[in-house]
Amino acid sequence: MQLTDIRRETACCFTGHRPGKLPGGYSGDHSRLRLALRDAIYRTQQEGYDTFISGMALGCDTWAAEEVLAMRAAGKPVRLVAARPCPGQERRWSPDDRTRYRRLMEQADAIYTACDAYTPYCMGARNLWMVEHASRLIALFDGTPGGTANTVKLAQERRLEIVRLIPDEYR
Repeated sequence: MQLTDIRRETACCFTGHRPGKLPGGYSGDHSRLRLALRDAIYRTQQEGYDTFISGMALGCDTWAAEEVLAMRAAGKPVRLVAARPCPGQERRWSPDDRTRYRRLMEQADAIYTACDAYTPYCMGARNLWMVEHASRLIALFDGTPGGTANTVKLAQERRLEIVRLIPDEYR
């Protein structure tokens, strides 16, 4: 798959908080939240979406990528686009998280890199690219300021359909 093959009308992107900002933090039980995310992805695929764009950060992005790959392994006609802000995004992550990230990147159908190296704007550039290449956003969003809020605002401005999952509702 080439990035030019992405059809905005059948592409969905993700945004959401890192595990530390979710109920229970990094050690919390996020199984109900992951199930809600899985259901949202499944419904989206059933509605004709075939391309899913993940920003590949810890938490929501990683979970979403794993769910899309599980659907593909089960025979669903879906593609995963890994949209990373810059090479080395995972450098400061734990060894387990780096291994998980690399495994997901190897299985992605296409990879988009927003910037050649880290800049203060590379995350925003990645988020803008994702929103500009999708017509739906699935957001695990509690309403607090930050990168997730900025992505939701971009999606609203670009008139994407937004499926919002509020983390506190899935404790």
